Amino acid sequence: MGHIMLKRRDFIATMGAALAAGTPVLAPLPAQAQGKPGLTPGRGVVSAPGLSFSALYIAKRQDYWSANGVDYSLKTVQGGPLAMAALTAGEADFACIASSDPLIAWDKGIKTLAIAAFTSGVAMQMAARNDWMAKLGVTPASTTADKVKALKEARIGVSTIGGGPAQFMKYVATLYGIEERDFKLLAVGFGAARVAALRENQVDVIVGSAPDADEVALLGFGDFYLSFAVDIPAFKDFPYTILAVTPDFANAQPKAVHAIAKSIGQANDFIQSKFGDTLDILKAEFPKIDGRAIVRSMERDRATFPRGGLMSQSMWENGIKVAKNMKTVKNTPPAAEGEFWTNKFLT
Repeated sequence: MGHIMLKRRDFIATMGAALAAGTPVLAPLPAQAQGKPGLTPGRGVVSAPGLSFSALYIAKRQDYWSANGVDYSLKTVQGGPLAMAALTAGEADFACIASSDPLIAWDKGIKTLAIAAFTSGVAMQMAARNDWMAKLGVTPASTTADKVKALKEARIGVSTIGGGPAQFMKYVATLYGIEERDFKLLAVGFGAARVAALRENQVDVIVGSAPDADEVALLGFGDFYLSFAVDIPAFKDFPYTILAVTPDFANAQPKAVHAIAKSIGQANDFIQSKFGDTLDILKAEFPKIDGRAIVRSMERDRATFPRGGLMSQSMWENGIKVAKNMKTVKNTPPAAEGEFWTNKFLT
């Protein structure tokens, strides 16, 4: 597997190529005209499976989509760039993505509107191989600074080079005086593929959404290394994973946007009020993952699921600050509610 360094152009090239080619970036979703009578459009795309999008699975199991009159369908693509391409090309009505994706798109003149937050803290985690930690003299109990600095000597597995986890890793590096070029980021895929890459010693560390790191700890060849939401203060009040639409869709189909946002807001409320039932649903949704890993991750990150899916200006101020510090964007949207994000479809 080659050494791939994180570059801002990787995101833009992936998204731009998909849009310029004029070809679908994913298998065709049902066209709006083919929707079920009496239901509003609801073709969704998600950038990755994982617990940071738990509200999607809750909404499906609790039948919130149908209850709110949404003609719901969902496709999973490989990372935020492709999800953004699908959204802006009109192949999806809403996208479930990391907040870094629409911020980078805004910088290139591609505007979207965030209408709900799945998580309001960066619920990402890292796992490391036991032999690599022993070699570097670090442990899960080491200070955050020591663990981050040790990553200069690591092969770091991420889902995609242009996606949110890779972007956030770049910011963590800047917090501890590490240059981007000092990180070796390797694209290894999602979930089981990412865990397998660590087990097979293709990488020393993996970073991504829960519950990968907890699963690694239970498997025994590695251990939980770092929690972004717990160990990195800047990531505690932050729009990590969000629900986005295009401004044109919001203007043309406000009823549909309200129904989509409401479904996710209700699901987040369910997570907080019926946590035990939430765990049962997620175990059923991810039968190949050790249920203990799901419980550990959700208990650690429970506070990151905002009630009602509501966002705040402080969240977006932090998100924009991080994007600027990462130098992934030059032009940023206003942090105030209105043009780039809004709660109006949640109330």
